[in-house]
Amino acid sequence: MTNENGLVISSLVKSYGKKTAVDDLSFSVNRGDIFALLGPNGAGKTTTLKMISGLIIPDSGAIALDCKPVDTVRQKVAYVPDEPTIFPNLSGREFINYTGRLRGLDSQVIRQRTQLCSKVFEMDGWLDNRSGSYSHGMIQRVVLSGAFVARPDLYVIDEPLVGLDPPAAETFWRMVEAAAAEGAVVIISTHTLSIASLHCRRFGIIHHGRLLRTLSSGELSGGDLQELFFKVTGTSPAEVHDYFRNS
Repeated sequence: MTNENGLVISSLVKSYGKKTAVDDLSFSVNRGDIFALLGPNGAGKTTTLKMISGLIIPDSGAIALDCKPVDTVRQKVAYVPDEPTIFPNLSGREFINYTGRLRGLDSQVIRQRTQLCSKVFEMDGWLDNRSGSYSHGMIQRVVLSGAFVARPDLYVIDEPLVGLDPPAAETFWRMVEAAAAEGAVVIISTHTLSIASLHCRRFGIIHHGRLLRTLSSGELSGGDLQELFFKVTGTSPAEVHDYFRNS
């Protein structure tokens, strides 16, 4: 792995007791790339993303952003978890402002970028309400907006589409594509394979903590990402057509 600009994961290992969650994981994501980390439940995706974001310390291995250890450039990384939360007494605007100030952004810059996110994610009618009244989808929009307001060099996003309606989901992908076009590194974990195949440029399939295959969108050559996923991971949907007849 020799790319100088981007994210480089080298021989990453993380165990919990006798269970190895991530096993000798290595891959890279260039600047301007949108990389989808795919795998069944329990494959090690979330653990990997948390190690990249600094929430979990790996047992061994290295994570670098632009040749610098990622733990030395934390302000350049934005992480959106698979179950985002907001302090219930804060409004969405206060949460975004708080995350922006933590990154050292100027108040006027935060305000301008928040206004843009409020418009594109259609939050104008409720962004100043306390978040304790928000639905999951509303929380998701706010937390994603906090990441986009930061405009980091590296976006680490776990299951971003949960709770988003179709317009908000499409807005999310357009924002991601715009961020990548400006040179950001984007790594996303998602189970929505059909949508990932439309928007992501590279894919990594992980199972039992090991990276089984990486490929680019061009390598799909019109093939179905879901079928490839089933083949590589050795998984498949259950046969259910006789379930209701035989029970």
